[in-house]
Amino acid sequence: MKNILDHTITIMFLMIVQFAFAQKESDNSFALESGINLSLPVHIQMYRSHRLGIGVNLRIAEKITPTTEFGLRAEYDYRFTKKNHPDVPPESTVKERALYRNFSLFAIKPNIQFNLKSNWCLGAESGVGYAISDEDSKIGLGFVDEYNGPTRFGSCSGIYLGKYFSKTKYNISLNLTNFIAHGHAENTLGLKFNYCFFK
Repeated sequence: MKNILDHTITIMFLMIVQFAFAQKESDNSFALESGINLSLPVHIQMYRSHRLGIGVNLRIAEKITPTTEFGLRAEYDYRFTKKNHPDVPPESTVKERALYRNFSLFAIKPNIQFNLKSNWCLGAESGVGYAISDEDSKIGLGFVDEYNGPTRFGSCSGIYLGKYFSKTKYNISLNLTNFIAHGHAENTLGLKFNYCFFK
């Protein structure tokens, strides 16, 4: 299942990049940026078991006004478990074992961004996420008690504040994101380091 998702994401990225280059040739209002994500969980449940998350993101956008862009962000994050977690007995349930295993999170989120003065930007996004635990792909984020069982699909949202550097094509942003399912949210705080191919 994970291999199928990896191939699907790769194909999707290639199609988006191909579309972006074709669009850019005829329209200067198009934006494309991509980069890496670094984040930490800030909600107590996930913070007890997991730490650093590393990932990649790709954002395409169309300028609808001189200061407003509407786009789509696709991203992948891989979150690592704490190294000093307790030993998990062999008779533990899948949920108990997954609490101390790494997991992946894929997300696709429509995005709106406001370009402010001095190359600052403010944005918000909300879409769908899909989680896969290294312990068992069927459990997703089901190790979180409030999710009440296997949780692979959920709503992913976020807000961010960033700055473009005028002499380069780099953007750094501070992001607060969440994964919501069964009325419960797990939040992360992190940085995105993006390179702007078109801006």
